[in-house]
Amino acid sequence: MTLSESRPPERLFTYEFTVLTLAAGFGFCNIAIFYGFASYLQRLGVEAGWQGVLLGAEPLAAFCLRPFLSVWVTPRNALSLAKGALLGMGLALCCYQFAREIPWILAVRLFHGVSFVCLVSAVTTLLAHTIPRTLAGRAFGYFSLSALVPYAVMPPLMEWLVPRLGGEDVAYAVCSVLIVPALVLLVPLGPRLGRRAMAGVPGTERPRLDAVRRNLAQPAVRLVLGASLCLFLSTTLVFFYMKPFALGLGLTDPGLFFTVSTVASILVRVTAGRFYDRLPKVWPLLAALIGLAGCMAGFGATGTVGRYLVLAGAYGACLGVAMPLSNAVMFERSQPAMRGVNMNLMLFMMDAGYVAGPMLGGAMLAAGAGYPVLFWTCSGFAALSGLLVVVLAVARPAKSRAGA
Repeated sequence: MTLSESRPPERLFTYEFTVLTLAAGFGFCNIAIFYGFASYLQRLGVEAGWQGVLLGAEPLAAFCLRPFLSVWVTPRNALSLAKGALLGMGLALCCYQFAREIPWILAVRLFHGVSFVCLVSAVTTLLAHTIPRTLAGRAFGYFSLSALVPYAVMPPLMEWLVPRLGGEDVAYAVCSVLIVPALVLLVPLGPRLGRRAMAGVPGTERPRLDAVRRNLAQPAVRLVLGASLCLFLSTTLVFFYMKPFALGLGLTDPGLFFTVSTVASILVRVTAGRFYDRLPKVWPLLAALIGLAGCMAGFGATGTVGRYLVLAGAYGACLGVAMPLSNAVMFERSQPAMRGVNMNLMLFMMDAGYVAGPMLGGAMLAAGAGYPVLFWTCSGFAALSGLLVVVLAVARPAKSRAGA
């Protein structure tokens, strides 16, 4: 019997993976409720230029902290950080109802961003040491449901809650109770993850600066990071500015866009997830990015609710392929000791998109550009992401031939 035959089969849905996914899902519920934050700021009388700044303030905190958290957070301290971050998110959600002026809203958004980036960085670090490499595609597909399901559930729930509670700020405070089940789920992980963190698994120690530099010098790592940045620049503009665009179309329930697109994305990840690790990941990723570019261009040209919802479904389906596969590609191209760092750097690209996207959108609208121009810009970013993936796909065979 060979070593490979005697080794037990790799499992994806371990206790740790399941609990981390569920805990992250409750954390993302407290972010998905901000899909209508731009409309809330409009009712407060905040100018269009400042709206972009306040929308981007929460991810700005993440953008500033993530590079440091990428190397500071290890499996040894990640669980404690996650618990503290959840408490911080709950406190921030309760503070929105007391913030009415721009400086106070900005302060709350920044504090909220600090808490959320600590939570996601901690969970990602633990996740990178719990999933097997051969199941990375499925793992990121299923784990991403922790972010997707809240975006399907929370927008329509907020549309129901806000008129009954008297405003978004009160609804934000009520939603802070969702940190409780997340904390409860994390408590039993202490002994299990504690033993694993001390077991000498590669990457549990804090990486040295020279190792980080060598990691970033790899062309594949830089290409995947660049493609991820372009992808998030496109999708964050859609997220923050879809509601006012939908209201202009006369759609009575703007949250329906997020429900349709997210359900489509979930269905794709659940039904196609088993194929993510059987097929070459780069080419399906490229096809999904091309599809996203087409959908975003379609948003800018649509004028009917029916076509709008069809595009919403197609958009969600493409995201269901692009998001998990981009993470799986980075996971595969990373050295084992640097996987936690690189997965956090992928989140740093998300932060950059969430900071620059709404600020760019706010500036464009303040300058007189309409929503069609905004969505055509999104399409251009998605196309650029696809171009970087093409370079990645072409460069890898060349490298393989050189080493042969």
